[in-house]
Amino acid sequence: MNTTLNPDSQRRFFTVGTGSIPKQKDFAKDREMEFVDSRDGKKKNVKIINLSINKLLHYVNRHYRSLVPFISLIKFINIVVALLEFMLRKSSCISKPFVFRIDPCTACNLRCPNCEAHAVKTNEKRLLDFEDFKSIIKKIKKYCIRVSLYDTGEPLMNKSIFRMIRYLSDNKISSLISTNLMLFNKNKHLQALSNSKLTVLAPSIDGITQETYSKYRIGGNVSSLRESLEAIIEQKNRKGDKWPFVDAQIIRFNHLVEEKHDIENYLNSINVDQITWKADSWGFNPIERDYDVKKSNKGVCFWLYTGPMIRPDGNVYPCCGRGFGRFSYGNIYKNEISDIWNNDYYRFSRKLYQRGPDLEYDAGMKSLPCHECTLFKKQRRMLPKSMYTHGVLSA
Repeated sequence: MNTTLNPDSQRRFFTVGTGSIPKQKDFAKDREMEFVDSRDGKKKNVKIINLSINKLLHYVNRHYRSLVPFISLIKFINIVVALLEFMLRKSSCISKPFVFRIDPCTACNLRCPNCEAHAVKTNEKRLLDFEDFKSIIKKIKKYCIRVSLYDTGEPLMNKSIFRMIRYLSDNKISSLISTNLMLFNKNKHLQALSNSKLTVLAPSIDGITQETYSKYRIGGNVSSLRESLEAIIEQKNRKGDKWPFVDAQIIRFNHLVEEKHDIENYLNSINVDQITWKADSWGFNPIERDYDVKKSNKGVCFWLYTGPMIRPDGNVYPCCGRGFGRFSYGNIYKNEISDIWNNDYYRFSRKLYQRGPDLEYDAGMKSLPCHECTLFKKQRRMLPKSMYTHGVLSA
């Protein structure tokens, strides 16, 4: 692929910060970067997003272009109702979940620090069967606009991944995968990718040199990553396909600050559609501005009103999560999603964000992950058991 950067735009971009090294504040705002595509000589802009994972508007800003084409009238009405319930902080919802994260594989081929996917032994089911996947989609497709096929592991480790994506496409549901692309074989997978009609490809680009890339993506090869990504974009452009929308994502690691310009210029030159810088929520090596999440955790958790995460064993969780053995809110194979969406666990979790007195201790609710979450600001808490057992409170 032969693209060249606009010299004026490049000079203007490199003067941000001191010399050619960006400052921490350069990660704070979204912007657009201009370049000239040598294939047609036209000026183009790539959107660069600095994502905050606890802000709904940031999620919308990142994804709206790949979601709007999949919104029917009934889905639109459901989204409006959901947003109203979110703003009103309702504990029981009339609306149905409309964005899902379904993990096709909880194992991974890399050994990233702080991630359990490669290291932990578990009795949980690791691979999602295609027939089980179909049964899930049949239950959620009426209101669903997006299924993100990833969470803990590497989605390309599931050999049915492209069949799953195609099944979503056939059911008019937007699809997204986040992948390290190490298992992508252009001779074997390029056509399968094209046939699947994947909506969004979010490759993890955590470094432009092998030295920086391998600090976190242990076991990965940046040359292989770049070769696969370039082949995917070249095929998309050659065929004139609308999808996949290539949203290259990079974690805001402190050791990537000096490579920031080089990464963005490279991604711009190969014609990605969007660049997203994400917070280092793992705490591996975050930049300074990402250390203090408390400054921005004033909102209500929007995941409790938009959609859950589902593991291969069918267990449902209120959000994307780390590790195994988490507290499950239900099982999609055993229950209807509408029943799970308004069960005691979901209603209690939403009540934590309502204004009012603290909630009475309930032993069945003590393991809810929302109690420990620091991404959003809860308005009240569940009173500790000790207040009852020590006679502080009485019936």
